[in-house]
Amino acid sequence: MKPLFSFFCALSLFATPWSFGALWQSGHGDIGIGFDGTNWDPHFHFHEEEGEHEGEEHKDDDHDDHDDHEGDEDHDHDHEGDNHPIIDGEEATQEEYEIDALTLLVSGGRLPGAGVADSGAADIYVLAQDESLAVAQGTPWVGIAVEEIAPGLLLDDLVTLSLVDVSGPGVYSLWTTDSFGGDSVLMSSALGSDAPDSVALPLEPGHYHFNMGFSEEGIYDVTFNSSGTTVDGVETGTDFTVQFNVVPEPSSVLLLSLGAVAALLRRRR
Repeated sequence: MKPLFSFFCALSLFATPWSFGALWQSGHGDIGIGFDGTNWDPHFHFHEEEGEHEGEEHKDDDHDDHDDHEGDEDHDHDHEGDNHPIIDGEEATQEEYEIDALTLLVSGGRLPGAGVADSGAADIYVLAQDESLAVAQGTPWVGIAVEEIAPGLLLDDLVTLSLVDVSGPGVYSLWTTDSFGGDSVLMSSALGSDAPDSVALPLEPGHYHFNMGFSEEGIYDVTFNSSGTTVDGVETGTDFTVQFNVVPEPSSVLLLSLGAVAALLRRRR
């Protein structure tokens, strides 16, 4: 009994009380950004993967005419098998979740990153732009999607995503890696960073993947702003916060237990 108690005490160090959302542990899903002409709707959504695996064209694969967009370089391949989202140790049962309902689990070994120059970290924890790397790491493959917004609501059919604030133990960064291995840093909380801290997201193709990096383990609350200008010339936008739980490389058993403990903590609240 005592070893079991010690085991769950150790788990509690990872499933901290600040991690309030259900743990999105692995699989493909998106930070979705909706807008109906008046109200913004940031959320998580998970599309049915089966149709895509049977040859259904994925919207972000249709971007050959958008090679100049920073986040497009990673969509040159189909989905890796059944990369279904796993939440609290089980396959996701909903297509949409509120933006504060999930915490993204960032686990695995450290990898070379970008945008964290002042952190002193040569290697960092990464949510990968490339699906095959995300699958190999066993981490979420996170897209950013504006495809739900109807054309004609925003000027130039364009959403701007900006970094507003980062609360956490280290540096957060977002960057793209091109087909030649070159990195372009788009957002960084590093002191003195010259990153623009914003990225343009055209409604077509509407679905993008980026690398996200974290220099230290712990809980990060990353606040973004999605904005645009309506066709009537009105500037509009909203802030929203995405939570990440960065942990050292755990075993698969530990990850499953972590999800179970997180679920137990929420039920006790």
